[in-house]
Amino acid sequence: MMRVWQKIYFMTLLLFLGLLNAGLFLAARFIFSYNMQQEQKQGETDCYFICQNLEHDFAILEQSGRYKEQIIALVIEGYQDYYSTKSIEIFLEETDAYEAVEVSSNVTDGGGQMEVYVARNLTGNYQSYRIHYKKRLVDFEKIWQSIQQVFALISLVTSLLLCLLLYILMKNLLKPLDRLNESVAQIAAGNYGQQAYDGKHRRTKDEIGELSENVNKMAKTIQNQISALEEENAKKQQLMDNMAHELRTPLTSIYGFAEYLKCAKTTEEEEYEGLTYIMSESNRLAKMSETMLSMRFFETKAAQAEAIEMQSLASHVEKILSEKLKEKQLTLRKNFNIEKIYGEEELLINLFRNLLENAIRASRTGEDIIWNAMQSDEKMVFEIIDYGIGMEQEELSKITEAFYRVDKARARKDGGVGLGLSVASLIVRKMDGSMTFSSIPGEGTTVILQFPNKMIKSH
Repeated sequence: MMRVWQKIYFMTLLLFLGLLNAGLFLAARFIFSYNMQQEQKQGETDCYFICQNLEHDFAILEQSGRYKEQIIALVIEGYQDYYSTKSIEIFLEETDAYEAVEVSSNVTDGGGQMEVYVARNLTGNYQSYRIHYKKRLVDFEKIWQSIQQVFALISLVTSLLLCLLLYILMKNLLKPLDRLNESVAQIAAGNYGQQAYDGKHRRTKDEIGELSENVNKMAKTIQNQISALEEENAKKQQLMDNMAHELRTPLTSIYGFAEYLKCAKTTEEEEYEGLTYIMSESNRLAKMSETMLSMRFFETKAAQAEAIEMQSLASHVEKILSEKLKEKQLTLRKNFNIEKIYGEEELLINLFRNLLENAIRASRTGEDIIWNAMQSDEKMVFEIIDYGIGMEQEELSKITEAFYRVDKARARKDGGVGLGLSVASLIVRKMDGSMTFSSIPGEGTTVILQFPNKMIKSH
């Protein structure tokens, strides 16, 4: 298969050689035609002077009374002898003076020999005579052969130089295209880290350079998308693994208690205790299922912002959590300097409920939980602070992962399913916000939420 540079090379070469040889041919024909015209004019001039001389000789012969055919033949013979040394043939012809053409001339190139032929009538009393002039262009034939050889040599040398120079030029100009082709082949084979140009090869400032840059951008985009897909698949796999682990424990317990109640002789108290445990674990499974469905709902549902009274929102969330707050004798202290927040009420209720539930689980009995809302640096900032058990620094980067628990035993005891902070993180991302954690073991945890200023309306 012929490569692109080879096609360009041969097509360009044929075009240049065709134009070159056509130019040389036209130049040669012009030189040939010009010289032939000059030879024809020279023949006409020679014939004119021969006619003038013959008229003069005939006039002298006529005055001396010697104007006879034999004398005329001798005169013509003298002219023929003289001009034969110059490769010129002449002869005299007697014609009808009234029908004869005065002058005619042409140049012939027949049989490989070039000749100039001129026919001219004498004038005056001798116009019944016509001189025929024929000159063999021997020197011109040699010169013309030399010119043809020179032009052929020029064509050959120029063609060879053009072939070599064009080959070098094409190889150098299209070398970036070869490197680009190799890079694209490696990218097609899955090596998305391959660069169309690197430190060893400078990018050309032309269309090939632009194409190379676009190929690099394409490869980087594909690599980023593949990395994102791999990361997403890893997260999904981890979620499935965690879910399977989370489901195994309650299902095993439910099955175990159900089998025990079915097969063993139990007292009424033991039956009550077993059924209570089965109901508790079933409720936790139902809550887990509900939470995962809500995550999917939040992920696909388009957010619709609306103005929400901050105090009304806080009262709603506090009412939902009132039983849990009373159970641990906790006090929720609110400090708001924002009148309204713009967002979707359902998302915001779920967000703050999950964060405050997490703070309640981490708090010890009788402690306070602080809920602040303020405007800072053109952003809406929320803080939820508890003074509970806290977390180690290495745990902070994992707490938004699905089913991750800092204290698994305590979380299960409190009814948590390990999805609260995952839901909160999803809602924050959907609202173009950010969520950060800071914690000290034994001293408590602070959650900071920041949202764009377009979501808020202050006093």
